[in-house]
Formats: sequence, C-alpha cells, structure tokens
Amino acid sequence: MALLKLERFADAAHSCSQALAIDSTSVKALWRRGTAYYSLGQFAKAQHDFNCGLALEPTNTALLTELEKTKKALESAAASKAQLPRSGRGIAAPIASSAPQPMSVPQSPQDFERAWREHASVPARLYEYLKMVPIVRLPSLFRASLESAHIADITNALEHGYQTHKDFDLVFKVLSALPSIDRFSLALLFTDDKVKERIHHLLKQLATEMDVDAALLTNKYS
Repeated sequence: MALLKLERFADAAHSCSQALAIDSTSVKALWRRGTAYYSLGQFAKAQHDFNCGLALEPTNTALLTELEKTKKALESAAASKAQLPRSGRGIAAPIASSAPQPMSVPQSPQDFERAWREHASVPARLYEYLKMVPIVRLPSLFRASLESAHIADITNALEHGYQTHKDFDLVFKVLSALPSIDRFSLALLFTDDKVKERIHHLLKQLATEMDVDAALLTNKYS
C-alpha cells in the first residue's frame, strides 16, 4: 500500500506480483496490483486482476467499484482510438514502430515479459520465441502473471507451429507445461470458450499424429 500512496505504481505492481507468486489467491494483492495497473494506464491487466479477485470474493465492494471504473476507462480508450485522424485516402495513418529486437533466451522473468510484449501480437514470432525458451522454465518465468490473454496468444502461436511446421512436439510440451503455472486455473476461467475449443482441437490432432492419450490434458483445459 505504501508504494501506491507514493505513486510508485510500477514498483507496486512488481511487489504484488511477488506476493502472488507466493499466494496466488491473495485478493488484497490482486486488488493492489489491479489498482497499480490502472494508474499505469494498463486497463486490460487491471480488469483481469479485478475479475480474478471477484472470482475469489464475488461480493467484494472495492473490487466491484474498481472493475466498473476500469471498464469505463477501457471503453473511453477504445472510443478515442476509433476517432484517430485518418489519411486522405481514408486509411488510418501508420504509426511508426521500431523493428523487433533479436530473440534471445530470457535470463529473468523481466526479460521474458519484455520479449513477450515484443512478439505476442505476431503468432509466427511468438512461436519462434517459444521454441527458444526452455519449456521447463515457463512456470518460473510466468510466476503469478499468467493471464487469459497469454493463453490466447500461446494458442495462436501453437496453431501456427502446427499448421505451418507440423511441430507436434512443441504443441504437446507447451500445453503440458501450462497447467503447472501459478494461477493457471484462474487464467483459464477467463479464457474465451472459442480459445478453449481451439486448444481441444489441437489436442485431438496430437492424439492422432503422436499417438498420445490427450484425454487428461483436455480435461485440464475444460
């Protein structure tokens, strides 16, 4: 709470993530981290933390209030984006962006988070990044920060790997590792049903191509 009062929001979010790595069901830590994310303008992350907190305490008034405020902020941000100036041809003017940084094996959760933000929006790049990361390190790299958006991003990347490279082995290893990550159950709770259906389809394909029993994994993603 002191870090929030001092308006050191990034430090507050990091401190709460450390607390959640120890106890992923701490509603207080979820509320504080969501508040820090909101103050940093990271409204989607804030919304996710408030939703996770409400899954544990559905009648928590503070969480309900913050969630409503965050939803309004997201709506306002979306409306502002829709009103961005357009070029003379009616196409939104391109925003300059830097080229992706070279991939490297993450040395810390912070390295992993930065690289994830860099590559997550392009399934082909995220697929290459997942190939580079030792799968056994995923739980320690994600710690308590796994969210439904991560599961969706991973699904996109694995579908690319399966469809383009027939990389059944990576699909199996990643989908086997995710359930061991802290807060997996909470993240899955807020994962869109269509994403879950795509995961189930991947697992059916694995059962055919690799001759493995995917029933147990399928249950974990239900």
